[in-house]
Amino acid sequence: MMTRSEHIRALLEEYARQRAADDADLAARIEAAERRDPEIARLRADSVSLALNTMRSILSLPTQEARAEAAEQMKRRGQSNNAEIRRRLKALGLPEDELELRYRCPRCRDTGYVGDAPAKFCECFETRLRARRHEDGSMAGVEEQNFDAFDLNVFPEADGQRSQMRAARRLCEDYANHFPETRFRSLLLTGAGGLGKTYLLNCIYARVMDRGLSAVRITAFRLFEAMRQQHVGNDERYDGFTSLIEAPLLLIDDLGTEPMMRNITVEYLFTLLNERIAARRSTVIATNLTLDQLKDRYGERVSSRLMDHCGVLQLKGKDLRTL
Repeated sequence: MMTRSEHIRALLEEYARQRAADDADLAARIEAAERRDPEIARLRADSVSLALNTMRSILSLPTQEARAEAAEQMKRRGQSNNAEIRRRLKALGLPEDELELRYRCPRCRDTGYVGDAPAKFCECFETRLRARRHEDGSMAGVEEQNFDAFDLNVFPEADGQRSQMRAARRLCEDYANHFPETRFRSLLLTGAGGLGKTYLLNCIYARVMDRGLSAVRITAFRLFEAMRQQHVGNDERYDGFTSLIEAPLLLIDDLGTEPMMRNITVEYLFTLLNERIAARRSTVIATNLTLDQLKDRYGERVSSRLMDHCGVLQLKGKDLRTL
């Protein structure tokens, strides 16, 4: 299992590749625009030449007033060139910022850092760091499972299963759209397998992430591994369990499928839920277990924490995988 430091190094390399991609994308857009309108190339070159020549001449000017006037003339001419470039871009049907860098995260400009020295990690970096530390590649991609791709037609109309899922989608989408200001702080999605609980959980995750907010999703088995690693405590650098406690929104899929290990599963699940409740953090859980089965498996203390400030969505119907 990679340490936090190793994940940070790997993620910083991803950010470096993203900045290179940003630069390549800009170069391609500049080349395309200048090919369609060569005057744009001349104006850009004129602005560069103007800046260089002005800086050289300023050094030889005898007075501060003369240097200030030369700088002002350069500024006015540069602004005129930029205005003409924007006009020509518009005439080509292109946005006015076509020749500017476009960042995945404008706040840190795809560096992963914000602020002056000492700089700190941007929230986009922290969000991706939390996600990569707890996902093992087995969870569905948000490109496939999201509210925009949600198709109610896959649910049978018989016994009200489609109308049930329509209401469930509405509740979950409302939760994701308003997080963290939600009616219920947490959600518990229960029901037999194949009813769409994991899909709904992934849709919530995708929407919250699309809104630029921080969330971590994890399978119950990966959660157990984090709890076991915390319990063994043979790596002082490991803080994966703490990061789950601190995630603004934690989404746990398939709770109840993880191993039951003495002094670990129940105890650490209680700690996780209890600490998150105390910090008023939100948790979304999908499970095949009923409320009674959850109580039997984890005991009264854990089940009470599962229900704390929690909206319960119980799904019923036919397993979609058998239709």
